[in-house]
Amino acid sequence: MTTSRFHPTAAAVALLLAGVPPIAAQAIAYGEPPPNPIRGPALAERYQVRLTSAWPQLPGAAGCASGGHETVEGTLTRSEGGEYAGSFRRTTHLLFCGTHGGQRAEGDACSLVLHGEGLVAMRGRVVADDGSPSGRALQATWTPDGEPAVRVAGACAADFKESVERMYRSVRHGAEFALPGAGAAPRTERLEDYAWVVEVR
Repeated sequence: MTTSRFHPTAAAVALLLAGVPPIAAQAIAYGEPPPNPIRGPALAERYQVRLTSAWPQLPGAAGCASGGHETVEGTLTRSEGGEYAGSFRRTTHLLFCGTHGGQRAEGDACSLVLHGEGLVAMRGRVVADDGSPSGRALQATWTPDGEPAVRVAGACAADFKESVERMYRSVRHGAEFALPGAGAAPRTERLEDYAWVVEVR
């Protein structure tokens, strides 16, 4: 697979602000596409894709935790140029427990919960992948499409809650996963580098 640059998601940023390594799902930026055509079995015109978060669940003080879960689900359709795109439904339950940049001491720890739902636009380009059954993988990125429904509650400061909500509404996310050939059996894969489980059919 090609080398990628990683940027934290809203969940990862919240954890980062708390002093926790951002090992939750990642938003990524990809380089230029490979110059040579990729050979292998024919790919499907459409793929049903479901991404389920595999974020770490980190216990905090007073019974609260950092983590949560998210699903992104929809259909990718191939364009004439060979890329894939589609509109996906994202549902999120994000938990934060700890201190953040505006707090001075450990005793100031707070918790928040974000509930979000809305559409995201996903796009992906095909790249060579020796570990894929078809010899190819999809580098996919998705961004919010329209205004998601978001609710943030908890004891954290208002400006911190607002910053988490803004990130949820704007940050680009991404993952790379293997593509099965046309007519192949559905495939489920845990994406260790991205903290997602992907189902492709």
